[in-house]
Amino acid sequence: MEYFTRLLIEASLSKEFRFHLKCKNLRLVNLCFADDLVIFYKGVNNSVQIIKECFTTFSLASGLSANLDKSQVYFGGLAEEKTKKILTRLQFVEGSFPLKYLGVPLRPTKWKAGDCAVILKKIHLKLHTWSSRHPSFAGRAQLIHSVLLGMRSFWMSIFLLPKSVINEIDHLCRRFLWGTNDSSRNRSKMHLTAWHQVCLPKSLGGVGF
Repeated sequence: MEYFTRLLIEASLSKEFRFHLKCKNLRLVNLCFADDLVIFYKGVNNSVQIIKECFTTFSLASGLSANLDKSQVYFGGLAEEKTKKILTRLQFVEGSFPLKYLGVPLRPTKWKAGDCAVILKKIHLKLHTWSSRHPSFAGRAQLIHSVLLGMRSFWMSIFLLPKSVINEIDHLCRRFLWGTNDSSRNRSKMHLTAWHQVCLPKSLGGVGF
């Protein structure tokens, strides 16, 4: 992969090569992690031909070739006629968004609420496990602060989460803090303090969320 990356970098120096619009300033051509390889370029004939030649050169030198069943091409803003020509030249199938890279769904636009199901699912699993252990109020507050809100902050550092998803995470945290779990047999307990007050620093009477 290091050799293939060098091939792509050298090929990108050609005047015929066109970078992807979002990768031009970084002069980024590819990302490689484990057995995943993502290549970015502008959907014009010259760029496609250069990428194809890099694949051929790499295959002749290493004996390796792209798996046609596992390789896909993703388009954005190209006419159907151009997409067909590129697919014919590369012999890959057309993929659809969102695609997953390192377990994270990616799309060319902002995340939709449906894309965030993986986040809510992880939170639900943790809440289900914790609720069965009947932690104290201090324990629930610590779990929310260090784990649940930590997960939310991690995802928010990568993507702009929809407001509905952020509100749902806050809702789950509120229910867990006051001793309510996901079991239908347990009724919602009264929230003794408003959530915005709970989020205040401890010096101001909050929990420090």
